[in-house]
Amino acid sequence: MLLSLQSDTFAAAERRLFAHYGVVAERRRLKLADPAMTIAAHESGRGEPVVFVHGSGMSGATWAPLLAHLDDRRAITLDLPGFGGSDPYSYTGRSLRRHAVAQLESALDALGLERAALVGTSLGAYWALSLALDRPDRVWSVTTLGVPAVALQGMRANAFFRVLSTPGLARLVARAPTPKTVEATRKAMAAVLGERALDRTPDVFFDVVRLGMRQPGWSVAMRTHLALAMRAGRVRPGNVFSDDELRSIRMPVQLIWGDDDVYGGPEMGRHAADVLPDARLEVLEGGHAPFLDDPERCAQLIRRIT
Repeated sequence: MLLSLQSDTFAAAERRLFAHYGVVAERRRLKLADPAMTIAAHESGRGEPVVFVHGSGMSGATWAPLLAHLDDRRAITLDLPGFGGSDPYSYTGRSLRRHAVAQLESALDALGLERAALVGTSLGAYWALSLALDRPDRVWSVTTLGVPAVALQGMRANAFFRVLSTPGLARLVARAPTPKTVEATRKAMAAVLGERALDRTPDVFFDVVRLGMRQPGWSVAMRTHLALAMRAGRVRPGNVFSDDELRSIRMPVQLIWGDDDVYGGPEMGRHAADVLPDARLEVLEGGHAPFLDDPERCAQLIRRIT
């Protein structure tokens, strides 16, 4: 009964967020083959399909500020396993990159898409680049927003990720109470998002984030995927893409970077853009989520590549 109430409350918050931005989104359930489970997704707009992959701990509905400017694309936002409205999931048994490839390829299969343009932020950008590297026939283009988590050399971890990726401490922190109010959630995300994004982003967005953290699978999914991504705040070497791997990604790649991203500066993006065969870097004023700092400009850039 409690789990059903939590899910209903979260779904209602998603609807309020989409309605705030005038986005008409249909909620779907997708059955994945690998992992064998069900995830949630939303579809909005019309036109060429673009699949959106959220960042660590977030959910697909948090793309709403950007989707308001992309109604000429068939936007499909996924809730990754363990997050948002998807079934609980533990990220164990294989590498982070193998999880990324299996999940996105299975999602494309479930959607009936042979290929699609991918847009990812933070962890979602790592997911998109992983599929582009391992299954290039499934990907038309890739757009990354903010530092692609653990994909590039030089990423810095903040205190939250250092603690959650430290054995022993992670379990204790994962059991800690989540923010109880919208104001507390805003405060917790302030350093990552920056003032510009905070000023532009409404309370209904942070309510979705807050309630997403209360979903039954969030704690385990968060702790276990970060254990694969980092150890004590240091990126595990096997996650970082080598220059040779980046050179093999031949489809168009758009890198959108906040000039004050707490996880790494635009110089990381410049190096990646120099190495990738068909890449462009756009630096915007803002933090780790440029689609919240300037959703209009991000939509224009995504439209160019999709």
